[in-house]
Amino acid sequence: MLQSAPTTLAQTLPQFATIMPSQKPPARDKVPIALRRHRDVRSEGKLAEEVAAQIEADIVALGWPVGRVLGSEAVLLERYGISRAAFREAVRLLEVHMVARMRPGPGGGLVVMQPDSEAAVRAIALYLSFVGVDSKQLLDVRGLIEGYAAATAAVEASPTQRRELAQYLEIEKGEVEASHLNAKSFHVHVAEMCANPVIQLFVRCMVDLTEQQTTPEDSREHAALRVNNVHRKIGEAIIAGDAEQARRLMISHVLALDPWLGEAGRKRARKPSV
Repeated sequence: MLQSAPTTLAQTLPQFATIMPSQKPPARDKVPIALRRHRDVRSEGKLAEEVAAQIEADIVALGWPVGRVLGSEAVLLERYGISRAAFREAVRLLEVHMVARMRPGPGGGLVVMQPDSEAAVRAIALYLSFVGVDSKQLLDVRGLIEGYAAATAAVEASPTQRRELAQYLEIEKGEVEASHLNAKSFHVHVAEMCANPVIQLFVRCMVDLTEQQTTPEDSREHAALRVNNVHRKIGEAIIAGDAEQARRLMISHVLALDPWLGEAGRKRARKPSV
């Protein structure tokens, strides 16, 4: 019998509100952006940031219609009330963030893009590496989120997803034998069973960050061959709908990664300075 959906993560982390997009951008202030905030004088760069943020908000309000042309440069200059230089800097920011891009030629204009989730994962992982997240911080949060993901998958996964997980576990051993790096695919697979893009993004980010912090020693390669047995037990709990068992096994499995991350940290500490 399937257990009730877990609430641990919901009690620990902030709730994510679901906003229903309207079909039109929200009514905008008739005063151009360049004259708002007490009509203070600001740099072109600041105006560009404000316009980029406003265009992003408008795209979200429209339901993120990938491929839609929001307007030509002339139309958008009038709509947002800023100079051409500030607008083009705003477009540059939108392109960097993969929100929208300018398409030249007849029928062109500012076109809504589809964001790249891989870019987001890399950016978050790089930032956490920069601020010096240690193994305990990483694995504590990863265990919490992945434990929640496993429990949620046990409750919410469809029969098709459960069959696909069983099939994946049958081939995982061979893939891990080919490369111990393939062991991380199981964690992403479980996250994708949750139908929650927030969980999927965070799990992918933390899996990548764990990989960055781990030294692939021979001992790790041998240990990776035994990982399939652990994954199989977690998978069996998910397939059986045992949310608590799935959560407990996943957390234990994630926390067991600590020696590998600790080993990587010690190697970095021993590395001579140049």
